[in-house]
Amino acid sequence: MFALSLLVHQYGIGRTVTPHHDFFPVSLDPSHSWQSIHSEWNHGAMNGFYTTDGSTALSYYDGSDLAYYYALAGAFTLCGNYFCSVLGPSNPNLLSLVSGTTGGNTTNTMDRGSLDWPVMVDLLDAHKITWKCYNLGIGTGTSPEDFNMLVHFKHWQHDPRLNFNEDDYQADLAAGKLPQVSFLITESLISEHPPADIQTGQHKMAEVIKNLMSSKLWSSSALFLTYDEGGGFFDHVAPPQVDAYGLGFRVPTLVISPWSKRGHVSGQLYEHSSILKFIERRFGLPSLASINHQFDTQTPAKNNDAANGKAFGPPAPPRDGLPQLGDFYEIFDFTQNPDYHPKLPSLSNLPPSPVTQTPNSKA
Repeated sequence: MFALSLLVHQYGIGRTVTPHHDFFPVSLDPSHSWQSIHSEWNHGAMNGFYTTDGSTALSYYDGSDLAYYYALAGAFTLCGNYFCSVLGPSNPNLLSLVSGTTGGNTTNTMDRGSLDWPVMVDLLDAHKITWKCYNLGIGTGTSPEDFNMLVHFKHWQHDPRLNFNEDDYQADLAAGKLPQVSFLITESLISEHPPADIQTGQHKMAEVIKNLMSSKLWSSSALFLTYDEGGGFFDHVAPPQVDAYGLGFRVPTLVISPWSKRGHVSGQLYEHSSILKFIERRFGLPSLASINHQFDTQTPAKNNDAANGKAFGPPAPPRDGLPQLGDFYEIFDFTQNPDYHPKLPSLSNLPPSPVTQTPNSKA
């Protein structure tokens, strides 16, 4: 997770503090619980970061640390107005990424197989759209429950399509047999979630993208690279509030495709449900909002139980029915030459990843 170096002053009690460059690829982990994020947000004033999480929340990385990501932004489309879904931690945001709603959940605590409402893969299966989940990494430091929310849904918890690994991804890519929709899920060591090393994550994504760009599937692909939530780090832009749960803070999001506008910064409003809207439009699917009738059509303006930090609140309907959220079609230009292979920093020129270093490598 990283913040932009142009962010301005953050006010503490009786003094002013400023964002600072973090020179180490491993950082402390600011609290980003429901309560902490709401304290940082402070009803839209965006001035509670330092008083909630101290100076760590005001640290950032720049192009000297993340040269590959910055080069991607210069070569493809950066979504500058993309917000995570919820003013809270990872799991509620990841629930939104697969279903457009948190179902009222505001914490990371939930049981495998305990949830039961329509998610994106229900739509994909119903309309015979192929899909797989590929788990990237070396298989340590995490469990499927950590980052793949589908294991928490009763209908999907045992589906074998949740359990493909990185080797399966590379084999399917080389054979030109990727499914129509692929979910690439990073384990904790390459997730860039503090205290994970950001270089490990950058190296892994550079490898994934390099292989995609060199494959025969490149000209028919679009890769969305985003983060589940902001991790408690500072931003100055107050998220628009569309219901009692969010939107949450902005997260860096890139759309990598030969068809995405090149060197473009989009100001269109996006959140995690926008990716669902893209899939729905691309394959002619109904919206999850149109088939999920379990949740009220209106959520009370005050968050009731959720406002008091409890794990569950009044469920809000899926946001893929909201017209103000973009579906990414506005950032594609289909007049461009699909044989587009921009020059990007090579893996050998990036700062070293500790996972790939040999014993004699310099840190």
